[in-house]
Amino acid sequence: MKRISQNLLILFKWFIGSIIMVEIASFLAISLSNYWIYGQLRDGERVNYDPYALFLEGVRPTHNNPGPGKEALTIWLFGGSTMRGATDYDERTIPSFLAQSWNREEPQTPAAMVNHGEDGFNSLMETKYLQKLLIDKQAPAVIIFLDGANDSAYFAQQRTPDAHQGYERVRGLIEDYHRSFFGLLKPLNAAMWSSFTHEFYDKFRQGVIRIDPEAPVLRQFVDSCEKRYDYVNKVAASFGSKFLLIWQPCWWAETGPVAKEVRKQEDFILGKRSALRHNFVVTYRALVDRLQKKPYFINYQNILCSRTLPVYQPDGIHLQDAGRKMVAQNLRATLKERVLTKESLPRPQNWPSLHNSGAGFR
Repeated sequence: MKRISQNLLILFKWFIGSIIMVEIASFLAISLSNYWIYGQLRDGERVNYDPYALFLEGVRPTHNNPGPGKEALTIWLFGGSTMRGATDYDERTIPSFLAQSWNREEPQTPAAMVNHGEDGFNSLMETKYLQKLLIDKQAPAVIIFLDGANDSAYFAQQRTPDAHQGYERVRGLIEDYHRSFFGLLKPLNAAMWSSFTHEFYDKFRQGVIRIDPEAPVLRQFVDSCEKRYDYVNKVAASFGSKFLLIWQPCWWAETGPVAKEVRKQEDFILGKRSALRHNFVVTYRALVDRLQKKPYFINYQNILCSRTLPVYQPDGIHLQDAGRKMVAQNLRATLKERVLTKESLPRPQNWPSLHNSGAGFR
């Protein structure tokens, strides 16, 4: 009996030791891959809990805006880290480049750009954040979502219509106390769902297990996104705001011709064929197919194909300064076409300065 107990104890120690070793290996794999791709060990920046939006970094400063009280338009820009700006310089974000271009070329309608981009946010999180802001603040003239990459990436990881950053951690913390017997051990259960091992499995699923383009869960995800954007469009209109969904350019999903020398340099940096790219593109294109006829949808999928030098960072999604400038220039043209015409906007219920702005709004 004593020998059996000793053997069981040895097996238990090996079991616990194996779990610890797998977690350490997963920690190293996740941290080192973050450093290789993003130049830092952590994925994303410091965030704070928010009861409406779950977590927030806060508004990032935008340069080149007009002085307080001088703006004719206020424009809120939402998105993930591409909108927030994968750069250390506030003056080099898409909203700052857009403000610089707009306020130089449209002097009759100076606009204040507000950077509500948040690292890791997708359409679900942006919708929650917009709801919070519409409760707390006066609605803007225009609401812009720059989307596509994070929705595609998180669906590839989590394979659920509710995919978003931290989905498994939050759901496990809230639900699993009653879903399984192991849920009685709440601290351990929460640790399991937030473990590096589980995160590594999500990344493995994203990059290795291919998505079937006909999978029912993909259709459910696309349905969910469509309903979400339709809802945002209706809410924006009810506040007298214009909603625009900009489908962001990504190296992975481009279909237009690119200069051979540029593509050669980028192919050296990024893998050309992989399940990671397949999963991203399948989801990205499924969303484009569903949303392309929506009146609020503008597809920027190929706007960077005219580049004469690399504009993407090594992950194929985040942009360098030149890429952010190109997006900002296209946004200025889109806003000029969609906003600076009386017919294109709902009646402004909360923009008193527009009546005397000289922009022709009535």
